[in-house]
Amino acid sequence: MDIVKIGIIGLIGAVLATTLSGEKGYSILISMATGLVLFFIILPLYSDVFNVFNYLGDNIGIDSRYVMVLLKAIGIAYISTFSAQLCRDFGQNSIADKIELGGKVIILINAMTIVNELIEEMTGFIM
Repeated sequence: MDIVKIGIIGLIGAVLATTLSGEKGYSILISMATGLVLFFIILPLYSDVFNVFNYLGDNIGIDSRYVMVLLKAIGIAYISTFSAQLCRDFGQNSIADKIELGGKVIILINAMTIVNELIEEMTGFIM
């Protein structure tokens, strides 16, 4: 029933932001506050996902470094998307695009350890 709570809070935030859109700055503050409240409600729900990844890492024999890189990539993607959506809500599409680009670059940098290991394995097979 978490989705009901999320939906209700989102609707209340949208109605308040729309109602106060004529007031100076209140609409933006309400949008930001609603977004943050929703973010912190959703964040604990990811513990189940993390538990599944930890299970896979422990029981299937996947190296924990790979699992951590994957979890970091997921976290970076969600945070950058959330931040970019907030910027778009305020009409700052250019800044939102830069945030998303930054998130993609950071994910790529974090993934380079795995890419390097794959290249070393492939060259080991070839030689």
